[in-house]
Amino acid sequence: MPINSERELEQAVAEFQRLADEPAGSSGERRKLELDAEIKAFYVQHSDDMRKGKPRHE
Repeated sequence: MPINSERELEQAVAEFQRLADEPAGSSGERRKLELDAEIKAFYVQHSDDMRKGKPRHE
């Protein structure tokens, strides 16, 4: 399911992070790989019109 908005992107990233420790070959890992592809596709398609991230405070 493609990501169509920044809100959906935020939700996808949060889900991706929750799945970080899924074991290889599990359904969780497969979902993580799907999310990874969807997140990357969203960035490629919308990189010019996305709002800039918050600057780091070091």
